Amino acid sequence: MNSPEVINLGIGEIFLARNPKIIGTILGSCVSVCLFSKKQKIGGMIHFALPDRTHATTSTRNDLNFGDSAILFLYQELHRISPGPIDDLAAKIVGGASVMNELVHASSIGDLNVHIARDTLKELGVTIVGEDVGGTSGRKVYFYTESGRLRVSKMEATFIGTKKKIRALIIDDSKTIRELLAKILNCNDIEVVGEAGNAQEGEKLILALSPDVITLDIHMPGLDGVSFLKQYLPRYPIPTIMISSINMAESDLVFKALEAGAVDYLQKPSLSEITTQSEMIREKVITAASIKVKGHHQLEKKNQRKISYSSEQKIVAIGASTGGTEAIKAVLMELPYNIPPILIVQHIPPVFSTAFSKRLNELCPFEVREASDGDEVLQGRVLIAPGGRQMELIIDGDKKKVRVFDGEKVNRHRPSVDVLFNSVAKNAGDQAIGVILTGMGNDGAAGLLRMRNAGADTIGQDEESCVVYGMPKAAFDLKAVERVVSLENIAEEIIFSLEQFKKR
Repeated sequence: MNSPEVINLGIGEIFLARNPKIIGTILGSCVSVCLFSKKQKIGGMIHFALPDRTHATTSTRNDLNFGDSAILFLYQELHRISPGPIDDLAAKIVGGASVMNELVHASSIGDLNVHIARDTLKELGVTIVGEDVGGTSGRKVYFYTESGRLRVSKMEATFIGTKKKIRALIIDDSKTIRELLAKILNCNDIEVVGEAGNAQEGEKLILALSPDVITLDIHMPGLDGVSFLKQYLPRYPIPTIMISSINMAESDLVFKALEAGAVDYLQKPSLSEITTQSEMIREKVITAASIKVKGHHQLEKKNQRKISYSSEQKIVAIGASTGGTEAIKAVLMELPYNIPPILIVQHIPPVFSTAFSKRLNELCPFEVREASDGDEVLQGRVLIAPGGRQMELIIDGDKKKVRVFDGEKVNRHRPSVDVLFNSVAKNAGDQAIGVILTGMGNDGAAGLLRMRNAGADTIGQDEESCVVYGMPKAAFDLKAVERVVSLENIAEEIIFSLEQFKKR
């Protein structure tokens, strides 16, 4: 008998299962709440970082980062997916250690996380049948959804010593940023093995240290970060994360770096945001270490044949995250000029979505634009959700339009793929195609399932061609993906689906 599949959960993420699964995560001051019903054979888990919004330094954090809202969401979703009424729902709480470093003056966060879990579960009437909380050690956790079993390993020095840390090299001309990144990254999973202030020093350290991951500043004296990346990556294919100020002036350079093979980018950290940004930065570095860097190749357009599909308006909805800007470009550049309306959500900062849309508009034989509230959904037009805002499909009389709005983050993201996919399932039904591309986490998986249940064709990018096989895998696990396809064949698969519509 095969063992259940292991699903790795990150901060601010949730996973629910109707089939036997093992959900794994690593906890410090964060807490995971595990809910399960043995009668219904379902279970789910949430990993949150803070008790509630009063402990966040910004107002734009994902609801699932906060215990009060995350546990309620988990509770509601388990009831929604249950095959029958649940009368035996039980909970286990794990985590809440006092392991935060000296940069975070909040040693009680772990205790507060545990207390909010207990209080919220009590309000919901859920019985707590087990706890492994507090202390000063991190925990590696495995939750068995069908039985409710919880396996916990303390991350003591003996445990950490047997685990190979990710070796990170920081290349940045700012000493302040180097020191801040080093303090953030040095942890149980990551060791900063070197720091360099320019490309020349960086290349020497690459040769001497053979790091697993590099963080590279966009702007440096002498050779800039993008030029340096293009120089060393063909010889030393080390996963590289670009460090940017996230402004319009740097957006073009970031996209050039991604085209050259950088796996991701992040905003330069600041001391004021360290409480909320540290785990996200570590998560990006840990994810990058597992990525196999692929050689850059110039995309060539295929012969642009016209798509033959019925005159009734079809809609294609696409969602992506890490690695998505290049994946989306690859798909769009291989589509003919007479495309149906295409709606896209890419996890991206506000200023970058404008530059990304303009860049694609220059490359494609159809219109690509950043969406504005009320834009009509038209043949030959691609609308990309603005960074920092949600986008959904709406019906306005006899027209289809997009609503762009300042909603809360969903699955840690704004824009969220689930928000778009849910609206397409509701307002386009079986007249749609859903495509989920490379990305970290599980955003879009539930929405794609709703699209498939509504009759839409659904396509997921395969593991081999993904930069990060997270979102497509989550969708596949939920049985939301009808066809698994390599990136180079997704455009052709979309065309095939459109032409099949004509035969219905």
